[in-house]
Amino acid sequence: MSDLMTMLPIFLFMLIPVWIPLATMAVGAIADAVRAPARAGSRVATRDRAVTPAGRRGPAAGIAR
Repeated sequence: MSDLMTMLPIFLFMLIPVWIPLATMAVGAIADAVRAPARAGSRVATRDRAVTPAGRRGPAAGIAR
């Protein structure tokens, strides 16, 4: 049992590059789930306007100053 108690912290420390991204993905998923209802309501209002994935349209190329 003492061998396990010695090795367990070592393995947990070695797995830091694995569990930090997993923890951040979990926090991000929870944050997205909390914000999803608010985003769904705002999406309805923007459907009437033409918004491209690149953003709003600006002046034609060559004339912007």
